Amino acid sequence: MIFFASRANLDKRTLLTRVHNWLQTQADEDGPVEAVWYRPSKLNKSEVRATVQPEVFLQTTYPVAEAELQVSFDFPQGREHDYYQIQWVESDRDLMIGWHQDETHPDLGECHLQVDYRGETVQREAATFIDEHPLNVFDQRLDHLVVALDALRWEDGVPRLPEQGGRT
Repeated sequence: MIFFASRANLDKRTLLTRVHNWLQTQADEDGPVEAVWYRPSKLNKSEVRATVQPEVFLQTTYPVAEAELQVSFDFPQGREHDYYQIQWVESDRDLMIGWHQDETHPDLGECHLQVDYRGETVQREAATFIDEHPLNVFDQRLDHLVVALDALRWEDGVPRLPEQGGRT
């Protein structure tokens, strides 16, 4: 998937609409996406969520039948770069893996990869900062997600990613 658009003319609502529309195109009979919606609502868009079939999305055998992709972007005033969260959430295993490009963990740089399990953060590490159009970032992070999920290992019942396990 390749997106072309002027970054200067992009706002949060337009970006979320484009992400929603692209995910909606993946919601056909054989596609990996089952449903796509805005949260909290279409009129007050703050993120896009999509229910996906992991085995179809990842094109491999996977231990859960359903996962949720959660995508949000923000363009804070006075900041040098965009913020985003692109997360994979499995409610059956109470697992979340996602990239957060924000100001929450400056010790890790401008972007970090986070793994949450059973409501707690079990891993948080620096990730590559991508200074491109947000739709290109979304596209790259989806590719990285496939790599990260393939690299995920369970150590003493806790999910972990090895060094550079999808953090590019």
